[in-house]
Amino acid sequence: MLKKATNLFSLKIILFSLLIIFFSACSKTDPEEFIEEEEGDDEVVEAVEPVNEADFYIEPSSFAVEKNLVTDYGADIIFSTDDSTILQTAIDDVNSLGGGKLIIPEGNFTFEDINLKSNVHLRISDQAVIKPMATGTRGYVIFRVTNDTSSTPLENVSIIGTGGGKFTVDLRDAQNDKVRVIQSWNVKNFKYSNILVQDKKSIFAAVEFNGVEIGDKVYGPRFGVVSNIDLIDSHYGYGVVQLQLGREIYFNNLYGKGGITLRIETHNKTLYDASKYVAPDNLFGRDIRSENGNCAVMLSPHFVKIGKADIGIIKSVGSGYAVRVEKGFVTAKEQQDSNVTLTDGSFSTETLIRNVEVTYLDNTAQIKNKDFKFMPCNIRPEQYEYTNEPGFTFDTYIYEQVASIGGGKNVANYTIDFNPNQITVINSSNSGGRKAFIEEDDTINCN
Repeated sequence: MLKKATNLFSLKIILFSLLIIFFSACSKTDPEEFIEEEEGDDEVVEAVEPVNEADFYIEPSSFAVEKNLVTDYGADIIFSTDDSTILQTAIDDVNSLGGGKLIIPEGNFTFEDINLKSNVHLRISDQAVIKPMATGTRGYVIFRVTNDTSSTPLENVSIIGTGGGKFTVDLRDAQNDKVRVIQSWNVKNFKYSNILVQDKKSIFAAVEFNGVEIGDKVYGPRFGVVSNIDLIDSHYGYGVVQLQLGREIYFNNLYGKGGITLRIETHNKTLYDASKYVAPDNLFGRDIRSENGNCAVMLSPHFVKIGKADIGIIKSVGSGYAVRVEKGFVTAKEQQDSNVTLTDGSFSTETLIRNVEVTYLDNTAQIKNKDFKFMPCNIRPEQYEYTNEPGFTFDTYIYEQVASIGGGKNVANYTIDFNPNQITVINSSNSGGRKAFIEEDDTINCN
């Protein structure tokens, strides 16, 4: 059950799937201007516990080796040249020398399927722009951060923008939209920070966490920081981060325009047998923001028993939801494909949602037609028209927001800690009668 801080009542929460889409965007394009502080109603706001980044990532105290991709390895600074081989050679070289800093300076670069190595730290100028090289139809990655050949993890790595800003990854001209910017599997002590992703509704999340099966075990990422990442124009079902496997990870200052900013959803087939891996646990998020998208935070365990997630300072402007919390479930195909008996997944009762702020806008949210039944009749469309925009499935729309938090008290199979008084609606006069907190049986009959 959702536990109200005053102990006056408790509510079970589980989320029905809600997805949403992008039709008219009356929104800011500069993520730095994302939410202007406005005076809202007085609410009981419970303090969000601070998080110490040093508990998740240990910075190198110095670099024994420092190399420059252009001056030391001869990379040019034009997009038409594939710089992947040069960058991979430079990474291998720095690794062989015991590790160090590899600088990617100001310029235009094209990369594909780069394998980071232990003790190599990429420092990328905020005046650098990176584009993917791949064509064709297969899925691909720009930066792959994993050891997928042995149980020993890749260790002590980072990809960080420098110069006081963010380096840019521009996916808008990619001929193949099945692209991940960073893929993290078997890695320990990592940091990805100061990145701006200019997207075009790519099929995958920009930063993906998952596991790799080696022998009879599945190894995932642990001990890391993901911070200061903005993504513009996301596919409604993807976004900045998706985590399927990982523990002791801190997500801070993430912004998504469109899609889902922080998606903790575990349904990969490598996770069928729970005896093979350590389940996700100790996942922390602070300052997670969504604009004109699906939602800022999504918790969906499917068939995995997930430990603690502590997410606070969540902001949504013009998105379908601020937070989605979904029930655990097993599909018939998942049960058929697995060699073990799967049961409904869950999040630990220690899981926290704190300090949620919502701004309602008109016709900006990415939603599905099944969301309409939760809308007040005065804002519900009488006729539905599908969007023809690329990156959207047949049943997605750009329309009104649904609510701040969605849940379902009658079908709950796990409980989390959330205080409904923590929802602050900035412009309640524009809410159109929408509830800040809805549950699965809160449908509205307009007949």
